[in-house]
Amino acid sequence: MDATGILKLRVILDNDNAERLILPSAPSSVQALIDEIKSRLKLTFDFRLQFHDPDFDNALCNLVVIEDLPSTTSVKDVRLDELDQISTSTDDTIILTDSTDTTDSPERISRWPEVFIVPIFSYEVEHVLREGNATFEKDGKVITLTRDQKQHTRDNGGRNL
Repeated sequence: MDATGILKLRVILDNDNAERLILPSAPSSVQALIDEIKSRLKLTFDFRLQFHDPDFDNALCNLVVIEDLPSTTSVKDVRLDELDQISTSTDDTIILTDSTDTTDSPERISRWPEVFIVPIFSYEVEHVLREGNATFEKDGKVITLTRDQKQHTRDNGGRNL
């Protein structure tokens, strides 16, 4: 930051949308800056910030410490509520969102069916599966079912679990 304390930002919202934002002084923390950007630009989504770091040829880097932010720079919001995978400054870098916050989200719950239908196999196939389980428990070896064995189910639709 420069001696005047003024912070001039170009806030990149997406590929086609950026806003100019001038703050009379630098916020005390990264979260305070995020809150200020949300307030001034009337943003309702959660995001983290990346900035063009002059120490790395202006490549985008995550803003973790407010003192790292130059007084005149571009910052990019990286939305946290988009897909599970968010692309960052390089094509081969993928950020995964924290799955612990989404364990009861409607999106996660809707991925699984309410009832799992497990087919009931013929006696012969059930026998082969039992033997395969025993072999796996004893030796750690897995069995390979033939195509016929995979297709021999009883016609009663299976069991609900």
